[in-house]
Amino acid sequence: MPPETLAWLLDRGDRQLALRAGEKELRFIDAAGVESAPISADELMASSLEEALARRGIPRDAIKITLEIDQGAFLVRRFDIPAVAMSNLPKLLVADIERKTPFRASDVVYGHLSSAHPDAPDKAHVEMWVLRRDIISNALEGTGIEWDDVALVRPESAVGVSQKTPIIALGGGAKTVDWFHYLVIGLSALTVLLLLVGVGATLWRQDRMRAELESKIAETSARATRVRQVADRATAESRLLAILRQQRENTPRFADLWEETSRILPDGAYVTELRLSEAKAGERLIELVGFADSAVGLPALFDKSPIFSEAALTAAITPDAREKREGFSLRARVRQKGATASK
Repeated sequence: MPPETLAWLLDRGDRQLALRAGEKELRFIDAAGVESAPISADELMASSLEEALARRGIPRDAIKITLEIDQGAFLVRRFDIPAVAMSNLPKLLVADIERKTPFRASDVVYGHLSSAHPDAPDKAHVEMWVLRRDIISNALEGTGIEWDDVALVRPESAVGVSQKTPIIALGGGAKTVDWFHYLVIGLSALTVLLLLVGVGATLWRQDRMRAELESKIAETSARATRVRQVADRATAESRLLAILRQQRENTPRFADLWEETSRILPDGAYVTELRLSEAKAGERLIELVGFADSAVGLPALFDKSPIFSEAALTAAITPDAREKREGFSLRARVRQKGATASK
């Protein structure tokens, strides 16, 4: 966020209290770098830092104190390390202090600047600034500021000289920074969690809808299959009924054949056997076995019938002494009704 927005949200912005070593007053520095309303050492000695800030309407936790010390008080070391070792730089800095300086790591504070090496892409250039702790204690004497009040230490740049220097964090001063830091982390984690929950809920709803849709599709498909089977059966039965109806309309019934045979045979003839057969599809034959006074003229009588055609004797005529008649065997083709009507 812009500094103005942070200042409006937190009532703090980037306001700092700067104390230059050798001076006895704290200078207010706002987010734009403008100095205003200094706090003198006498005011701090007469009351406290919290009271001095309260008189100006500023909470103690809403501001940091920065101590500026002359660059000459710092020990500056410059060295190169492999770029892959940058992840271990904090350990390398402590080791360099212990081995390459006359100080112990517990007796100093330090900061560093790092950049890519201009001539070797696989290396990094490190510039470490080391400051003794007793120098900080001496700079704070008589100012009314305690060591724990100081949040940052930085080298004081020479007038008119623009040089990039590190800022060393001591951890004192405004505690709102940690609170705000954790708040941002918590809100970010909550946002990610809500986003994951939302995505999970959306995926769960989609999966549930997909399962319900698949179930409905399967049920509808099964129902459609049953309906199709019923329709197919109905169509087949309807076709069969139509065929049977057509055959019934075009084919004489057995009773008709019996009645017509009785009408054709003369009074001196009778039948002992009557068989109805189907030689091939759509072609029916009637076969008669019996006795008649004269069997020779029977085929002609059947040919005159509107129901029979192609009548012929299928065996030789044999006189029967017991019946005193001629035995005969006759076969005739049954005509279709349509053919009969056309004739």
